[in-house]
Amino acid sequence: MLRMIDTQILRDSPELVKEAILKKGIKNFDFDLLVSLDREKLSLLQEIELLRKRRNDLSSEIPKATDNLKESLLAEASIVKEKLKLLEDKYTEIEDKFNQLFFRVPNIMSEKTPEGSSEDQNVVLKGWSKRSGEVFDLSLRDSDFVDRKNISYLDHIDLGKMLGVIDVEKSAKVSGSRFCYLLGDLVLIQDAISMMLKKELLTRGFTPIIPPLLVRERALFGTSHFPEGRDQVYKIENEFVEEGNSLYLVGSSEPVNFSFFSGTTFDKQDLPKKFFAQTPCFRSEVGSWGRDVKGIKRVHQFDKLEMNAITTEENAESVFEEFQEINEWLLRKLELPYRIVEKCHGDSGYNASFYQRDIEIYRNATKEWMEFGTNTNTSNFQSRRLNIKYKEANQSKFAFTLNDTGIAFGRVLLALLEHHQEGDGSVIVPSCLKEWVGKERLVRRT
Repeated sequence: MLRMIDTQILRDSPELVKEAILKKGIKNFDFDLLVSLDREKLSLLQEIELLRKRRNDLSSEIPKATDNLKESLLAEASIVKEKLKLLEDKYTEIEDKFNQLFFRVPNIMSEKTPEGSSEDQNVVLKGWSKRSGEVFDLSLRDSDFVDRKNISYLDHIDLGKMLGVIDVEKSAKVSGSRFCYLLGDLVLIQDAISMMLKKELLTRGFTPIIPPLLVRERALFGTSHFPEGRDQVYKIENEFVEEGNSLYLVGSSEPVNFSFFSGTTFDKQDLPKKFFAQTPCFRSEVGSWGRDVKGIKRVHQFDKLEMNAITTEENAESVFEEFQEINEWLLRKLELPYRIVEKCHGDSGYNASFYQRDIEIYRNATKEWMEFGTNTNTSNFQSRRLNIKYKEANQSKFAFTLNDTGIAFGRVLLALLEHHQEGDGSVIVPSCLKEWVGKERLVRRT
């Protein structure tokens, strides 16, 4: 059975679970019903276990009984069987109702997580800009991140059209809104960034994976993308789907990557397991129709290279910090100004989140911060659902799972175009990519 937090926490410390639901901002959640269903389930289970014991006792007594007694015992056995069937059916019904609520319960988040209900309550930890050549602290100002070229910065979509590397008009005709064609030099830049990051990850002991892009429902439940995020996922459902199972297009490689290890028990010394996958990703973006509709910031299909890890509780923080270190290394190599943001309860993504940070890039063209990626520690929330454990001494413990966006390529390409543009409309290729791309700048088409 898929699980999230231990149900014993609900019984021993219901106030913690209720607080987690409130802080996360889960709407229309009947907590009192959840507790009531759990109590009813436990009461039924006790009755069922007593009846099962009596049924087993009768199975032993009947063959040894005298004829007169046997008739009475057989009659009792029939009554026990009928009553047991009724109670088991009722238990299944109650358990289904309980699980529908229980699957919506979020993780109990880290004490480090800031209080707050929206991104406005997130906490800026630090930032970096090549212009200053230093890391900024909490006294950050947006002006510290601007390359002061004294030019009028163009939006990436206008730049992309001028350079002949982005076409959203033809993609709209072919696929509708929120799709794009990436062309020419921009494709080379994406491949170059991908190879540069993959090389770094391999030196750090990551294992590459090429996973399936279509998954069954269980994988999405296992990583907490369902049930809350169901409206973000494209469903494939027709007569040609094998065995009549519905399949879903991944919005992240995280569900399919962690599901690979479902039911696995590791030796402690074999952890952490670090791995990455570069895949196309698909999201419906329901609820964001009025936001970022222009360009390639928020699209239905995008490429992403994601980092994942399975580890012990004591090593989870060091893996988390390594993910952030890789993010910062990449953005400094690409000479893009960024800041690290600690996410509050209400802005902490999906229900599996235990602790999250975003890395954001400053956009000169729009004078705003844009999420580049998210680094997430989900504690043992996902491993409980997927049954991923490790052995320590004579015990098995649920592992900790961590995931990091790595690169959502559309956003980094957007940032590169806007940040490295010159007054003549050309775009400087960062020095780390010149060897891969074969040129020093992208120039306007004649």
